[in-house]
Amino acid sequence: MNTKANIKATHGEANGQNQFGMFGGVFTPCVLTILGVIMFMRAGFVVGHTGIWLALLILGISKLITFTTGLSISAISTNIKMKGGGVYCMISRVLGPDFGGSIGITLFLANAVGVAFYIIGFTEALFSILAPLMSKIHLMGMDGNGLVAKFKVVNILSSLIVFGLFKLTARGADVAIKTQYFVFAILMLSVVSFIIGGIMKFDMATYRAAASPRFSDGIGFWTAFAIFFPAATGITAGANMSGDLKDPAKSIPWGTVLAIIFTAIIYGTQLVLIAGASPRADLKTAPFEALQTMSLFGPLIIMGVFAATLSSALGSFLGAPRILQAMGQDRLMKVLEYFAKGEGPANEPKRATVLTFLIALGIIWAGDLNAVAEVISMFFLIAYGMINLSAFVESKSGNPSFRPTFKYFHWVTALIGALGCAVAMMKINETYALIALGITGAIYFYLKKREIQTNYGDAKRGFIFQRTKDNLIALEGSEMHPKNWRPIMVALCDDAEGDHSIVRTAGWLESSRGLLTVANLIERPGESTDKKIRLRRTREEELRRVLQDEGVKAFAQTVIVDNYFAGLTVFLQSYSLGALKPNTVLLEMPRTDDELKLRDFYEKVEILGAFNFNLTILKPGNFSPDKKRRRIDLWWGGDEGSRNGSLMAIFAYLMTQHNTWSRSQIRFMRIISNASEKHTAETQMQELRKSIRIPAEVKIINSDEPFDVVIARESSSSDFVFMGMRASDSQEARNSIERQRDLLPKLPTTIMVWSNGDANIME
Repeated sequence: MNTKANIKATHGEANGQNQFGMFGGVFTPCVLTILGVIMFMRAGFVVGHTGIWLALLILGISKLITFTTGLSISAISTNIKMKGGGVYCMISRVLGPDFGGSIGITLFLANAVGVAFYIIGFTEALFSILAPLMSKIHLMGMDGNGLVAKFKVVNILSSLIVFGLFKLTARGADVAIKTQYFVFAILMLSVVSFIIGGIMKFDMATYRAAASPRFSDGIGFWTAFAIFFPAATGITAGANMSGDLKDPAKSIPWGTVLAIIFTAIIYGTQLVLIAGASPRADLKTAPFEALQTMSLFGPLIIMGVFAATLSSALGSFLGAPRILQAMGQDRLMKVLEYFAKGEGPANEPKRATVLTFLIALGIIWAGDLNAVAEVISMFFLIAYGMINLSAFVESKSGNPSFRPTFKYFHWVTALIGALGCAVAMMKINETYALIALGITGAIYFYLKKREIQTNYGDAKRGFIFQRTKDNLIALEGSEMHPKNWRPIMVALCDDAEGDHSIVRTAGWLESSRGLLTVANLIERPGESTDKKIRLRRTREEELRRVLQDEGVKAFAQTVIVDNYFAGLTVFLQSYSLGALKPNTVLLEMPRTDDELKLRDFYEKVEILGAFNFNLTILKPGNFSPDKKRRRIDLWWGGDEGSRNGSLMAIFAYLMTQHNTWSRSQIRFMRIISNASEKHTAETQMQELRKSIRIPAEVKIINSDEPFDVVIARESSSSDFVFMGMRASDSQEARNSIERQRDLLPKLPTTIMVWSNGDANIME
């Protein structure tokens, strides 16, 4: 049985937690994460291979994806009450906890591992700068660079740095944010340095020489795009601080959008200036050194790359624990609840911070991380795609509650952003894209299986409602063809709690291929409306429990009436939604010879006969749930029973789609009275089998014995039997049932079928 969890959206409500404004809480973290190591180490490399115009195109595509995602972030954040968890909060409140949780867990892991990657980037950059100096040191028969490699100095230094960032982050977001201001100042000084230096050294001839692409070393356009795209990521760094903002609805939209525009200007300026100030050969072979040479003051570039890597690591260290804490407070999984608890007046996620530290420390010592790095990039793209999808669903659902105060958003931009993320993933690396999607999908299906219940209204219901309404209106104007027939079944149930057989059988016949309603009509003459409504609620809840116990996906309907038969007539007239009107009714025969029950049963048959439904009558039998191989017999009466034969064949097929009957043998049975009829009968039965397109045995029985004797002998050892009723009105249907009354006790579970002819597999 599925585990159920309840979500109480309480995170981020601790006193004193909300304290940061747009600049410190959103704009600065976003800028520091976006202006990362790519700007210093790879921007010139991309220009060297693609030329300036294609480099600007790559920048444009990258920023288009992140800008549309920023608009979606802005729309969602101004339409819901943003609490802790950032992107997780957005997606879970729109698409539900299953989508939000799957993205939240992958984003937490991506950010936690990202801490290690940024720190390793810092230490590797440091030792590449120190390499010439280290080569002059000789000890133990090797130079300094050899000693660094032998004694894992890079790993040790990276571990010390991650510990330092852990101590800084553990002191609280306010201390970390203040530190970011200092890092931001250094980063801006390095940017100003290479912009001024680039303007001073700009040469138009060099710029023209860098116009056209010169791909080499296996670098093409999309490879260059893959190298550069991480420079555009980091736009969720501010949103991940949502629980620590004074006014998330104001800070997140403008802080995110302004950071995207601001960094786009910086990157665009850098690409143009470096194309005109540095020789192309230098850009290809030594892009970092070329940027230093171009800069007004080279050491500022070294300080800038250190600031960029450490600030990105700090941003991830701030964001990852808050995502995990939010998921813990939503109780998505038992194991996550431990991380829900915060400490201090600001509700700092200390436990989640410790886990982030341990993951980062483990990754630092894991070895080669190139493959994992690409998978992590995919996680960010999946998250961006889901943000856009969330905004698209909200907008297209037509939900009156979708009223974002951020007005510069349209569902078209969300769709462009979602498609852009999908294309970018596949172009960067198809294999790692599929791996990332597989991991995210596995988490999604796990959470889906848990049937998490929420106390916040996600937009899936609104989206489904709008699509359902549109489809119902479209269905109303379309003509039903026999090829498209599906069972829209009502099972009339008198005692669902005491006897589950009609519920179980209805589930087999419909087999999740149509619509099933289990209806319980209760006669309570003279009772007040208030008592009737209370009784209806109670019985309907009991009926839902029966459906859940049997694993039957159906609607439960209980109607309290003064007179059963009058109530049944009204119910059958009114129970529909547009074109989705019942076409089949399942009724259970009384199990006793009680004349009163039989009289009521035949009155139901008479009422149902007037509605031109397919009438199916159940005679329950013994059922062994552990049986592996089962047999279903379908008794066909020839030409005059072709309508019934078609419907019985469809139901027999649908039953084999149910897990209980998936390995069953179907037999098409027919009785003839003389041998001359055999060829015609076999031809007709083979045509029936061919039309239904399922494996089945055709058996023609030549016998002069009464039909009921033959049927009892042939089918008493089967598990399920279908028999047609030869009837054109309710009186003939009653006579047909009466003729079978002595036969039915000798058979297993049996369905007698009176078809209205709509389901015709011969068409």
